[in-house]
Amino acid sequence: MVLIRRVGDAALIDQWHSGWVTTRSVGILRARNHDITRWLKIWFQTPIARAWFDRHVSAHVEPTLSIDRLRAMEVAVPPPERIETITRLVELVQDKRDLNQRIAADAVTLADAHHAMLARRHGHSWTSSTFGAVASVMTGRPSQPPPVMGGVATFRIAPADVLAADPPYIQGGRETPAEPGDVCEPGTVLVASRPEGARTALTWVPTTPKRGVLAVRPSAPSDRWWLLHELRSQSADLAKIAQGRQAREISRRAFSQLELPWPNSEVRRRFQEAVEPLHDRARLALEENWLLKDLLDRVLRDVSLIAARII
Repeated sequence: MVLIRRVGDAALIDQWHSGWVTTRSVGILRARNHDITRWLKIWFQTPIARAWFDRHVSAHVEPTLSIDRLRAMEVAVPPPERIETITRLVELVQDKRDLNQRIAADAVTLADAHHAMLARRHGHSWTSSTFGAVASVMTGRPSQPPPVMGGVATFRIAPADVLAADPPYIQGGRETPAEPGDVCEPGTVLVASRPEGARTALTWVPTTPKRGVLAVRPSAPSDRWWLLHELRSQSADLAKIAQGRQAREISRRAFSQLELPWPNSEVRRRFQEAVEPLHDRARLALEENWLLKDLLDRVLRDVSLIAARII
């Protein structure tokens, strides 16, 4: 179990991890009964346990839970048959979520591979262009106060949101009103940089990029898939034109002047037909995970209600 920073996160050790050494931020919990160990992993996720962690962590530098505090933590232990039922349900939900995440990741990988294959076989015959010639580019702004009158509902997207988007989709965030001219429509490609390479993500929702995020709109909406995978393939090159020692910000001008091979419209159309179903399948898997998350949250809330009557 994690004792520092992400307090309460837990994982079960299987035979593949036998003999591994833990760091100082991890506490090792052992129970004579394996079912109790599986139950503790679920217990730590419940609202009642999370609230207990919030009350008992110290945070002089970062959230930390001491071993003595952990030893004193009360744990509701239902009858064995109920533990088995709840554990089986939670693990089924989590296994399905993991499977959906792999489906989405594999779908994107297949689309990346198709783009790489086309570029390797035919890239030498394509016309050289620039990102500024094939797309409109907008730089994100520092946080703005909400409009005095009206505004458009949007999600503010920071560089960290783009860098963490894996698979490469922006599906939500912190909703806030914004001026219509600042809002990017669904289908916009967002780019953020870091020293080891830039990351790219496609928005499924209206977004407003913050400073450090580039919003790239293809000239034709059908070109967004080619643009997305072209940007993913140029991750290292994008980081090279980023400003500062930490390569955190790419200027609109430098990005617009960056060259890329640009195939004809027929190649881009066939590419869209090939990869759009892959992205649709990835999106379907991730949407199912939102439903599974809601189901898991309800189960954990029910466990908390039962535990409140026991403890």
